[in-house]
Amino acid sequence: MVAVCTRGSLTILDVVLKRLALTVLAVIPWVVGAQVKERAQSDSVLAPPLRASPLTLVNAESVDQLRSEQLLSGIPVGGSLLLRSASSLTPAGHGGSVIAPQFLFVNNTALPFSQNNGSLWAGRGTSMRLLVGFKLESARARLIFAPELSSAANDVWKFPVFYAPPVPAGYGGNGLVLPYYFYTFPIDQPLRFGFNSVNRLDLGQTTAMLFLSNVQLGFSNESEWWGPGIRNAIVLSNNAPGFPHLFVRTARPIDTRLGGVEMRWLVGGLTESPYFDTVSTNNVRSLAAFSATLQTKWNPNLSFGVARSVYGTANGWGDIPWRWFDIFARTNVGKKGPLVPHRDSILTPGGKDQILSLFSRWVFPTDGVEVYVEWARRLLAANLRDFLIAPNHTQGYTLGAQWRAPQWRSGTFRVQTEVTQLEQSATFRDEAVGSWYTSRRVVQGYTNRGEVIGASIGPGASSQWLAVDYLKSSWRAGIFAERIRSNEDVHSTFGFPIYVGYCNHDVSLIPGLRGAKTSRVGTVAAELSLQNRLTPFFQNGGGCPNVGDRLDVRNNTLSITFTPFTQK
Repeated sequence: MVAVCTRGSLTILDVVLKRLALTVLAVIPWVVGAQVKERAQSDSVLAPPLRASPLTLVNAESVDQLRSEQLLSGIPVGGSLLLRSASSLTPAGHGGSVIAPQFLFVNNTALPFSQNNGSLWAGRGTSMRLLVGFKLESARARLIFAPELSSAANDVWKFPVFYAPPVPAGYGGNGLVLPYYFYTFPIDQPLRFGFNSVNRLDLGQTTAMLFLSNVQLGFSNESEWWGPGIRNAIVLSNNAPGFPHLFVRTARPIDTRLGGVEMRWLVGGLTESPYFDTVSTNNVRSLAAFSATLQTKWNPNLSFGVARSVYGTANGWGDIPWRWFDIFARTNVGKKGPLVPHRDSILTPGGKDQILSLFSRWVFPTDGVEVYVEWARRLLAANLRDFLIAPNHTQGYTLGAQWRAPQWRSGTFRVQTEVTQLEQSATFRDEAVGSWYTSRRVVQGYTNRGEVIGASIGPGASSQWLAVDYLKSSWRAGIFAERIRSNEDVHSTFGFPIYVGYCNHDVSLIPGLRGAKTSRVGTVAAELSLQNRLTPFFQNGGGCPNVGDRLDVRNNTLSITFTPFTQK
């Protein structure tokens, strides 16, 4: 909703938000003082000073700890963690309280590399995000005001081009676009956000809602994570900044004969980045999404879920509140026959696109094991026959597992692995399949402010991840390794000369170290990855086999998060 800001330029809404933040800082002492006074009157003694409490984000260290504990103790009722957001993860309270500030630091030495960082885009150099705010809560309503201030150095990095298609007129993005993603696979995903440092203040994880029996409804800008994935969520994640949306959801599971049912339904607006096209009338898109999960009564450690997300073109913010029922829209706009690279025009866009996902999580506490799966399709099957002939048409999936070993020297080892596949299905030979998160009808694709709102690996990609940690009651330490093949769909369709085509896949090999510590001061978590990105963006001028004119980039990423007042 707020355009990306560079040094020396602020949008009107940025100014409003900053003034609002100053007002909040002035209001907090009054809120705290009022609560202390109320407690003193009721107890006839002076109440202790109000202590700040943390806001639990979707990928917080406390969520990792909870999920790890479930490997041994099982999943309690309502604890499947398949649908989560800050407002649902953070326990409800009463009265007013200050949100403990949360700090995120990311440094990239050579290339932008940003995964699941919410409002912060981690470009080259140092990037930081600070969350502050307060909560006002009662039996009938809840306000979480949690704006986020982010700053990214956005340092220069060079993108030499050996082979690249021409960019259509009006889509240059001031030279900051990845030129392969037009015509066949359009998406709003700039290589860099401007030429200066990027400084933003936005609503962050802010939520305002009312309670009506077992129903919660309201407005939010917070990130949603739908699905069982640890590294990637196909439908909704915190990879991109949160988007403003209205929502209706269950406050607690609905008890049925089959088990506990949770539901979420939202409608919101997605914003185009300033680095996509020169058209000002298509900067807002709608998104309607619905999800439901079942925690089975016969085995509470087994849960199932379904989600559908439909995004479409809009004429402005006034269209957004009327798009609730887009979740029932038919969006199968594919065409027969294979796609023709750079000839499938995006010059006449308009319409809707969708993602349908089925997922499940199963924990075996007696063995310390968890397995999970998410399977999704970009296009719906036209009928049962169509599905039976090619069930894998436009599919994507995530497979994952965890194992927590028996106790060893007052601690335990944990092994985690996850595979995500979003590359084109083999059915591209028979019918157009497109590419995940891109769209020829909604040309900005499945993005908000220039970042994918689903899996962090991005369009047409795949990843494999493995981690081993040693866990103690208040700290953990471990190693991990990840392989990401990025942008593979455009590589397959671009038509590179044969003497480079087999040797210029965009592949990242990422070993790393990670750890976390919780104490009375708070929780700190850190991760160091040593990325070797082979021929990034297919840049290989040396032929195949390569004769030395190949661009490989080594990028080291250090990420540190700190949240005070989180003693376990």
